[in-house]
Amino acid sequence: MAGSRLTERALHGSRGPLVAICVFVVALGLWNAAHYPTGAGYDAPDHLCYANGIFPGFNLPHRDSLTCSGEYYTPPGFYLAAGVVDWLAKQTGYGDPDRAGQVLNMLFWLGTVLLVAAIARALWPGRRRIELGAAAFVAVLPVVVETSAMFHPEPMSLFLSTLALWLCVRTFSNPRYAWALGVTLGAAQLVRAFALWTVAAVAIGLFVGRRFRSLAIVLVLAALIPAPWYIHQRLTYGGQPEFPQPASHHTLGVSFFVNPGLPGVFTKPFRPHHHTLAIATTYDSIWGDYWGIWAWHACSPCKTGVPVVTKPSSSARHLLQLQSLLGLVPTLLALVGWVLFARESARRREELAVVLLAPLALIGYLYFAVVYWPKDGDLLKATYMLTATSAWAIGFGYALDRLRGRLWQVTLALLVVFALLELPFLVY
Repeated sequence: MAGSRLTERALHGSRGPLVAICVFVVALGLWNAAHYPTGAGYDAPDHLCYANGIFPGFNLPHRDSLTCSGEYYTPPGFYLAAGVVDWLAKQTGYGDPDRAGQVLNMLFWLGTVLLVAAIARALWPGRRRIELGAAAFVAVLPVVVETSAMFHPEPMSLFLSTLALWLCVRTFSNPRYAWALGVTLGAAQLVRAFALWTVAAVAIGLFVGRRFRSLAIVLVLAALIPAPWYIHQRLTYGGQPEFPQPASHHTLGVSFFVNPGLPGVFTKPFRPHHHTLAIATTYDSIWGDYWGIWAWHACSPCKTGVPVVTKPSSSARHLLQLQSLLGLVPTLLALVGWVLFARESARRREELAVVLLAPLALIGYLYFAVVYWPKDGDLLKATYMLTATSAWAIGFGYALDRLRGRLWQVTLALLVVFALLELPFLVY
C-alpha cells in the first residue's frame, strides 16, 4: 500500500514524469538517428532522392523517370522540410547531411508525445494516469521508435495528425482554433495521403458536435491547401489523385481479415510468414521487426534498396519472439481502453474525433492493402496507419486510469518489467 501511495503521489505531483519521458525520447531519438543507416529504412533510396531533388532544385519525381520514381505519388511536404535541413547540414561540411532528416523526425516524435499528453490534459484535467500513460505509449511503441529513426515522411504525418486532434479538442471550447485546425489538416495531406483519415475523423466529430461554422472553415482550408497537389497528380497521371496507381483486382479471402495467425504471430514474427494475414502481419510490424529493417535486415546491401529476403539470425529471432509476447498486454489495454473511451464519447462530443481516428485509420489501411495488394503483402506495414497511434495511446492511458487496487499495482509492475525488457530492442 505504501508503494501504491508513493506511485499515486508521483503521478499527481510535478511535471517530472512527463519531462523524464521527453528526455528519454530525445536521448533515444538522437542515438538512433546517429546510428541507424540512412539508407536502411522503408524505401529509403527513393525518399532520399526525392528530398535531395526537391531542394534546392524544386524537382518533383515522375513515375516514368529512371530515378526517384518510387515515391512519385507521395506529397512533397516532408521532402521539402527534410531537403532544407539536409541542405543546411551539408553547408557545415560535417558528417552525412541526410541524417539531419532523421533528427527532424526525432523532433516530430517528441512533439507527438507532448501533444498526446496535451490532449489527455484537455479532455481529463487532473487525471495524470491518462496523460502519462498515453505519452509513455508513444515513447516506447516500437513502430514509432523505428520509423522515427528513418528518413521517412510518416513521423511528420503522425505529428500533424496528432496536432489536428488537439486543435479539434480545443475548437469545442474556442471556435477560433478552427482556422489553425483547417491549416493543419491541409498541411497533413501535403505529407501523406493517409492524413485523410484524420480529416474524416475531425469532420465527423465537429458535425456530430454541431460545430457547423467551425466545420465549414476546417473543410474549406483542408480542401484548398492540398488542392494544387491533387490537381497536379490528376492532370499528370489521371485516376485517383491521392494514389494514382492501378488497382490490383486481387481477391483476398475472409481469413485475411479474421485469422490471427496463431501461433506463428509469436513463433515466426518475420517475413515471409503469414504475409497474407492482416492481423498477424500488422501486429508483428507494430511490436517487432517483421519486414527486416531493425533487428535484422531483409535487403543486402540496404543502400541499393533491392530486397533480398533472408532469415534473421537465431539471436534476432529470439528477440523478435520476445517482442511479440511483450506487446500483448499493452495491445489489450489499448483496445479495452479505446472501447471504454468510445462509450464515454457518446456523451462528450469533444472526444469523438480522437475515438474515430482509430477505426477510420484501420478501415483505410485495410482498403489500401486490398485494393493495391502486391504478392508479397508489402502494403501490410503498420507505418501506413501510424497516424492513429495517438488514438490508441489515449485508449491505453484511459485503461490504466480505470484500474484500481491490486490490479493497478500488478499491471504497473508488469508494464515496468516489459519496458525494461523492450529497451534493448528500441536502441539501434
